[in-house]
Amino acid sequence: MAARDAGNSVASSMDNATSARTTEREIILERIFDAPRELVFEAWTDPQRIGQWWGPRGFTTTVYGMDVRPGGEWRLTMHGPDGRDYKNRSSISKW
Repeated sequence: MAARDAGNSVASSMDNATSARTTEREIILERIFDAPRELVFEAWTDPQRIGQWWGPRGFTTTVYGMDVRPGGEWRLTMHGPDGRDYKNRSSISKW
């Protein structure tokens, strides 16, 4: 994959390596936070905390189950400001 920056094509070997490892329906997210690792992990794995920030602005989140161990599952519904519900189910493969 190549990224564009101000009209210049920029090739990234990291992008190529990542896309070679992923399947068609897999998304890998990577982000750097200026916070202690333990606090970031807790924000992602505590059902009460994740409901405070997960989803687009204006949405609320109901977590029905959150087993974040490998092989576990996370089930939630995001409630849109228009009244629509968006059910989600995620499988945890590894840490």
